[in-house]
Amino acid sequence: MTAIDKCGVKIVKEIFPAGTDSRYLRDIGLPAIGFSPMNRTPILLHDHNEYLNEKIFLDGVQIYKTIIEHVANTQE
Repeated sequence: MTAIDKCGVKIVKEIFPAGTDSRYLRDIGLPAIGFSPMNRTPILLHDHNEYLNEKIFLDGVQIYKTIIEHVANTQE
């Protein structure tokens, strides 16, 4: 079971040109993608009324925790 399966979330690919600094990593040759666990949230990045629901924030913390645990415990 993958970390995403365990979290019960669906991955949706979108482009957010100003929503990530991953481009700076790619510019120096490091592969990078952006990821945000802010699901079911209006896209208000850098808007005057930018906000994040408390439950969505706490769910996002759990999603990051699960993904980090899976990545940290990968055997090669």
